[in-house]
Amino acid sequence: DNIDRAIAKGSGNLGADDSYEAIRYEGYGPGGIAVLIEALTDNRNRTAADLRAAFSKSNGNLGETGCVGWMFEQKGVVTVAHPGDEEELLEAAMEAGAETYDLTTVLGRRDEEIPAADLFCPPTDLEALDTALKAQGLTVHQSELRWIPGNTVMVDDPDQARLLIKLMDALEDLDDVQSVTANFDLAEELMEAIAA
Repeated sequence: DNIDRAIAKGSGNLGADDSYEAIRYEGYGPGGIAVLIEALTDNRNRTAADLRAAFSKSNGNLGETGCVGWMFEQKGVVTVAHPGDEEELLEAAMEAGAETYDLTTVLGRRDEEIPAADLFCPPTDLEALDTALKAQGLTVHQSELRWIPGNTVMVDDPDQARLLIKLMDALEDLDDVQSVTANFDLAEELMEAIAA
């Protein structure tokens, strides 16, 4: 039976028994940077081994559940493209039930940067905020639940920054990983130096 199940799973014919579970992993990147990973997997052992390997290659380590989770808070985030006047946006956001907002940019169809705003709310209010903003005629680019770090660490060491970027890329390239959040910021000149 085990051999038959393994053959069926390998060929993609397992059917209803093939179940995925959402798991949150936590760890420390180079320099003690907190990293939170959400994964969707059908094999916990494989996913944990893949994550452990990605962390160890970047001088980090996969931690126990709860080791860094307390540093993050989950928020509903609605991204509005072309938000227009900031005062009008603030009024519309508060009327729709948003707690705070940040001005940002998003990539358009031709990879050009478009002005945007992230509006934050409690996770349970995400759908209501999304609906209210659309009703006000704003262009909603995306709505999602996102982990927001309570505080961020500014990284100014180029070697640590390279290792962190390598770790983030390695984690995001794993098939089971849905999202990766960390509590670091890079100085703009450091990002430009690394990109060059």
